Amino acid sequence: MSRKTMALYDESCSLCQQTKRTMEKLDWFHRVEWISLQEHEKAGSGPGFRAAALRRELHIIDQNGKVLKGFYAVRRLFLLFPLTFAAGLLMYLPLAPAVGNPFYKWIAANRYRFMRRKCENGSCSLE
Repeated sequence: MSRKTMALYDESCSLCQQTKRTMEKLDWFHRVEWISLQEHEKAGSGPGFRAAALRRELHIIDQNGKVLKGFYAVRRLFLLFPLTFAAGLLMYLPLAPAVGNPFYKWIAANRYRFMRRKCENGSCSLE
């Protein structure tokens, strides 16, 4: 059995929780293990990351131990799911990161604006 990709997400962030739920529905073959960054920080296992960096963008650790963040993490995850595989391939086209990376960072930086009604504890604001 091959190792799963590990995805670290902020369990106190509504957008992150929604992303996890959506990705889990797409993960028909259970290739991704979702671990809250809070749980990861408590365990102190695996690669160490700065807490602020983990809260800023999605981090994954692929089957080979390579760490990918933000847009690059999402495009790798898309390759793992049958329904998003074609979109994942398109995200590897030469100019895709030039558009996708800034777009991902903009969504992440503005997540409180999008999730304000669902973000009960203010953690989505990153401030």
